[in-house]
Amino acid sequence: MTLRAIADELWEVTDEIRLPGGVRFPLRMTVARLPGRQLWLHSPVRLDPATAAAIDALGEVAHLVAPNLFHHLHLPAAAARWPAARVWGPAGLDAKRREPGLRIDRLDDVTRAPWADVIDQVAIDGAPGLRETVFFHRATRSMLCTDLMFHVTAPANRRTRFALWLVGAGGGQLASSRVWRRLVRDRAAARAALGRVLAWDVDRLVPAHGEIVAAGARAALPHALRRITGAPALPAP
Repeated sequence: MTLRAIADELWEVTDEIRLPGGVRFPLRMTVARLPGRQLWLHSPVRLDPATAAAIDALGEVAHLVAPNLFHHLHLPAAAARWPAARVWGPAGLDAKRREPGLRIDRLDDVTRAPWADVIDQVAIDGAPGLRETVFFHRATRSMLCTDLMFHVTAPANRRTRFALWLVGAGGGQLASSRVWRRLVRDRAAARAALGRVLAWDVDRLVPAHGEIVAAGARAALPHALRRITGAPALPAP
């Protein structure tokens, strides 16, 4: 487990999720440094002492962000490590995480986030079972998402490869999962939210699951998000 630079003022820590049946998905936490050396941790993962100390060397951890209702398992440990940090999550997360003393501020309630000068955000409306918020680090033109899209180009094993194929994110492609068809209850609201995302001047895509798209990501987004927006698929090359 290592803290690695992605771009100026942006770092990553990678981990792995092990699911029943031997399925193993890559997992990424992204760290952004805000003005005043404040640190913003997106989708916290488990951290060993050395990696946590490397994060401390970058500045003061001020914000811990659970970007949807699934990416929160390591939030209590991160909050215990950095008790002065403010914890953020979607509506309903406080009902799933009932640890004493863990206060979760709602991402969808904030009118102007403390990081708004550096990072934009859009809540993907219309999918109440997930309530994902995606982010855009303007200085590096980097979009951050968790379960909105997968980009696993090197599956850990055959079972992982099969699981990705089953949800429509196999073959190393950048894609949203077929599960979104069931998650989305209000397609018009989801389309409107993704319209705001597609208006961002994205170059780099930093997904929680899979490899970073280092450049030119904006051109790939409409096709990758077609299951949610309802746009027609592009013809095969």
